Amino acid sequence: MSHLLTMRLALDPLSLDDASDLFEARGDPEVMSFWDWPADPNPDISRAVIVQLLAEVDAGRALYWTIRLRTDRSFVGVCDLGELGSSQSADLGFMLARRWWGSGLAREAMVSVLEHARALGITSVHARVAAQNERSVRLLQRLGFVAIESLAHFEVRPGVFRDSHRFQKIL
Repeated sequence: MSHLLTMRLALDPLSLDDASDLFEARGDPEVMSFWDWPADPNPDISRAVIVQLLAEVDAGRALYWTIRLRTDRSFVGVCDLGELGSSQSADLGFMLARRWWGSGLAREAMVSVLEHARALGITSVHARVAAQNERSVRLLQRLGFVAIESLAHFEVRPGVFRDSHRFQKIL
């Protein structure tokens, strides 16, 4: 899996060593309020999540990166291309630790991931975002994504529903 570099960021393949850093985001109820799962109660749960994500990578279904500052390797967040397979499409996901919200780092990372997707031959990228997540909606729009569907009362996990939007970008 490729390492990706931007002006300020290093996107490195996700590893088990990232569990305690990932907990900064996944353990924060405010960050996770826009995700499909509740906040992780401890770093061991974040580590178990990484094990599941790495199984997706090994199966060829996804690529996951840890986003870090190039200068001091500070943890910024994680991102992915998922739903990889026989089609030329993928799903885009990203999560930043709250202290980095509004810094422009998510946009910088996503531009790099989208360029990588194009280089892999992916021609269409999708993203599903909670309707209340205005920052992510604006980011996707700035990246050239267009809303293709509104999902009222979408079941994100058994018994949990939220309004969501699906976006698409043709590469």
